Amino acid sequence: MLPHIKSYLADHSSGSEFPFALHSPGRINIIGEHTDYTGGLVMPAAIDKGIEFYARPIEGNALRLHAVDLNEQFTLSLPVGTKKTGELWVDYLAGIVHEFQLLGHEVPALEIVFGGNVPRGSGMSSSAALEGGMAFLLNEVTGAGIGRPQLAVLCRRSSNNYIGVPTGIMDQFASLNGSADGPIKLDCETLHFTPVVADLPGYSWILVNSMVTHELGSSEYPVRVKECAAALAAIRAVNPDVNCLSHATDEQLSAVEAKLSAKERSRAQYVISENQRVEEMARALNEGDATTAGKLLNATHAGLRDDFEVSCAEVDFLQREAVEHFAELVAGSRIMGGGFGGCTINLVKTDSIPALKDHLSLVYAMKYDQQPEFYEVTIGPGTRLI
Repeated sequence: MLPHIKSYLADHSSGSEFPFALHSPGRINIIGEHTDYTGGLVMPAAIDKGIEFYARPIEGNALRLHAVDLNEQFTLSLPVGTKKTGELWVDYLAGIVHEFQLLGHEVPALEIVFGGNVPRGSGMSSSAALEGGMAFLLNEVTGAGIGRPQLAVLCRRSSNNYIGVPTGIMDQFASLNGSADGPIKLDCETLHFTPVVADLPGYSWILVNSMVTHELGSSEYPVRVKECAAALAAIRAVNPDVNCLSHATDEQLSAVEAKLSAKERSRAQYVISENQRVEEMARALNEGDATTAGKLLNATHAGLRDDFEVSCAEVDFLQREAVEHFAELVAGSRIMGGGFGGCTINLVKTDSIPALKDHLSLVYAMKYDQQPEFYEVTIGPGTRLI
């Protein structure tokens, strides 16, 4: 149990037990960014940072919600309707409740206490941990018997339909279905996934937080989704058997180039190239080839910066400083997550991490008068009872 959650429960539980307790992890994504909602391949992993949920039955017709990290409480009436509360953290939970109701499950009155150690806005998907944890909890409480992959589908529906953010399924799927053995290669169209052996002795994954936060619902994210959809529509007009943009080829894109805006073509080119890089990364990790893995990370960053245009000056600075000033120590680096801020993910020689932290802390403070945060992450299992 996380110390601050333990303290909160000690002060507020009135000695009563919480029979339902679970851990819902955040995630990193090795490669395959912005390819989930285009039906492509991604390579995420659940991590050791996450959100803990504690729940117990209560009398009445409401959920008493306690967001420990925010020091906020909310009473959510049951059954949940379609009108949102305006509190985003509440609406993430309400959307999951609504999805269970649509499936015919009666959600009972509960007191739910939750909190964690996933930095919000860092690209480690605290929102997916929140959604996945709530879905896992309600699955246990109601005895719905929904499998983990379908719980991820349910979470995506909630994000898309209730929250109104056109996300793909990668984040929720990784949080619910991650493996302690390593990342997974997930086909976001079929939901088929396979473990990836990532044997890179002497190297570690470290995230560097630019401290620039983002909110996907009010960002350019929905615009990218529409641009990718436009590119797919043009390709399908000539090649109707292409179901997803990630499945298109360079030749098929070139054939419809005249029908696309410059931005639509750039977005599509990035998606097609990124899908190919996921396959290349799986081979590199299986072969223990850190050099190739790093080059692929750098190529993805360039694509996200130039073709997909979801980076920002601060993140570009951190990526450039890592790969240019520590070329012998940092195999590769890229922006991770939805974009417009958040973290870089870096493949670094383990014994050089202190030097990298010192350098980035110094130059980032000089450039932006801000201290980055560093997270050494360990790949772990998906959502689980504790």
